[in-house]
Amino acid sequence: MQEISPMFYFKKFSPYFEYLRVAFLTMLAYRIQYFIGVINYLIHVAVYYFIYKALYTGGGNINNYSLTDMATYIAIGWISKSLYLNYLDHDIADEVKSGKMAIDLIKPVDYQVMNYARGLGQSAFRLLFFMPPVLVATFVVFPVHPPSSIYNLFLFFLSTFLSLLIYLGINFFMGLISIYTISIEGILYPKNMMIELFSGLMVPIDWFPLWFQHVSSLLPFKYIAFVPLNLYLGRIDVSVAYSALLVQLLWVIILFAAGRILWLMCRKKIVIHGG
Repeated sequence: MQEISPMFYFKKFSPYFEYLRVAFLTMLAYRIQYFIGVINYLIHVAVYYFIYKALYTGGGNINNYSLTDMATYIAIGWISKSLYLNYLDHDIADEVKSGKMAIDLIKPVDYQVMNYARGLGQSAFRLLFFMPPVLVATFVVFPVHPPSSIYNLFLFFLSTFLSLLIYLGINFFMGLISIYTISIEGILYPKNMMIELFSGLMVPIDWFPLWFQHVSSLLPFKYIAFVPLNLYLGRIDVSVAYSALLVQLLWVIILFAAGRILWLMCRKKIVIHGG
């Protein structure tokens, strides 16, 4: 059996690294949008912090969260959102409308992996240029505490990377719907609100009634924010953490497979506008 050289894999995946690089450079070109984004995230953290501070006027804990825990939860939650956030659904819908998808289809690359690479490029930019100033500002201004341990920090970053892949899977699937509907603007807002609510970014999931917690456990959204943040805070035991990471990985696979199936169906039905 002939051994496959590392160069084979490099040549196979090099086009996707190029898409990642282009997405990174595209983000770099929009400097004004970058500064607005930094300010926007700090405003969101401040608003949520003062809302929770009002709830903690009497002191003590709420559902085993102290005010410092909640300040950390909010700040780290919005910082991690800057890493996994992407607009793949918008991008795909725009490609369908403009006809640009026709160009992508004739390229010798996998369309799904190509879009994942674009999303990773956007996240790489935010990791290097967006996250540091927001992180420094939040630690200086708000009572945010560091992770409970270095190991928990490692688990948090690993879980956040899986969150990114889950978010990419959701948005890729949603973007493909535009091939059938042409416009997906009417469903993007409800989708985003559902993610905000069921991910636990705005309010920790264990603050909700048990029925809501059970429903959230059946959906992938909980594993976008709530699980990574509780790993950061050390509120999840190590044994449970491994199980949570495995469930995250399972959702990554499920969403990738769902996106693949929908893409194969869409290719038979593609109607490109503008090209």
